[in-house]
Amino acid sequence: MTASSDLTIRQQRIVDALHPFFGAESGALYEANGRSLLKLTYFARQSSLPSFHRLATGLALAQELLVEELMSRSVFDSPSAVTDFLKLHFAGQPHESFAVMYLDAQNALIAFEELFRGTLTQTSVYPREVMRRCLHHEAAALIISHNHPSGSVEPSRADELLTKTLGTALAMMDVRVVDHVIVAGGRSLSFAQRGLL
Repeated sequence: MTASSDLTIRQQRIVDALHPFFGAESGALYEANGRSLLKLTYFARQSSLPSFHRLATGLALAQELLVEELMSRSVFDSPSAVTDFLKLHFAGQPHESFAVMYLDAQNALIAFEELFRGTLTQTSVYPREVMRRCLHHEAAALIISHNHPSGSVEPSRADELLTKTLGTALAMMDVRVVDHVIVAGGRSLSFAQRGLL
């Protein structure tokens, strides 16, 4: 395994997860991309080179480590892990997608699903299906998210209306929408932090 004294524990876990695929080059590859899984993921998903397919596999493993971290405690204990996970999930996607993080009563992650996939500029979201999946996972709360391939993290009026509609519908089932996160490139916007919930 690669060891570097200036890496955080989480960063070292990522380098260690890459090690089976890239050996001693794992640390250098991570450093060369500015310690950004987002950059690594984007290039891996866009490349047809076999080495990048190995990278995509390694990054999928790193994404699983983030899921493991989110499942072990309240998502509010590690908001950066939530945004890192969502940025990694949406990195390089050429179409708009809508995904849900299902949470238990202590706000720990139960499950994550990408529910809808659309075009470059929009995706259709069906509240009934979101409600059905909440019941399936026995979720007490959720974080909804989607990407903007256009590059702007600013919410559209339709994004705000969808958040309100889902919040109202899910409240009737005692399920809270704790955030709506929009991801665009390496940036993200939280409705909760913006006061839009």
